[in-house]
Amino acid sequence: MSAESPVLVGIDGSRDGLIALDWAASYATLRHASLHAVYIVDGRPQLPANAPPTGPDDGSEVLEDALQELERIGFAAASLEVRHGHPAKVLLELSEHAQALVVGRRGMGGFAELVLGSTSQACTALSTTVPLIVVPDSWDPAAPPHRRIVVGVDGSLESRDALRFAFELADATDAELHGVHAVELRESYPDPNVWTDPSQPPWAGPADALLTQTLDEWTVKYPEVAVQHRAVADHPVRVLARESELADLVVVGGLGHTAFTELRLGSVARGLLHHSHCPVAVIHHA
Repeated sequence: MSAESPVLVGIDGSRDGLIALDWAASYATLRHASLHAVYIVDGRPQLPANAPPTGPDDGSEVLEDALQELERIGFAAASLEVRHGHPAKVLLELSEHAQALVVGRRGMGGFAELVLGSTSQACTALSTTVPLIVVPDSWDPAAPPHRRIVVGVDGSLESRDALRFAFELADATDAELHGVHAVELRESYPDPNVWTDPSQPPWAGPADALLTQTLDEWTVKYPEVAVQHRAVADHPVRVLARESELADLVVVGGLGHTAFTELRLGSVARGLLHHSHCPVAVIHHA
């Protein structure tokens, strides 16, 4: 998608939606792009049969809150609109003409179900071909940045898009890039007591080689980006969640092999999105 395409953000009238709006505005500024904020009136029945009737939701209050927030942060290149329909379907349709889709992790309007709801909804949402960024309500727009972007590395061809996104953003923000490879040890793996060198586990060499080989190509293209990497023997959700504590963004590919394959199925993605301390970008290979 070209740089002229807008950054798309879902708003829902909640504080979480405004936090996502702030992140989207910052990203749009970085990309010299416009911002398109959408409030979707969910047409599906939400209230129990015995609930008192409520007036029609025209979205005016939500848009007003969003306009006030954009004025507060000084962002003017934005358009806002109200749509009707299923939030996931509408956002995915609109994302076809955007360069990124940003949603809050939780909120009143149900945008979080795009990635935190049922597996089928998660798979549908993650099938978008543009970067999907999920912003947690713990992210503080006013806090000083860590200048650190974490990217999950698994050595697959499909992870190239995630690496490209991470390196481009690190280069644009003068951030350090930290490549992480999660090694899940199976029950059949040799006991640490039988390792020749307990300080150097047998999986460390191949894992470090994978990281070095994968990242070297990108360090040549982005020589100004400082790069660190490490391999960790643990579940990818725990590894990336820990790394997120001191990061501005965690980037993962939507397709791949080894531990990160499950991101496509939603289980690891939902786990990471539940526990990440910073925004998470899921980048799918077309």
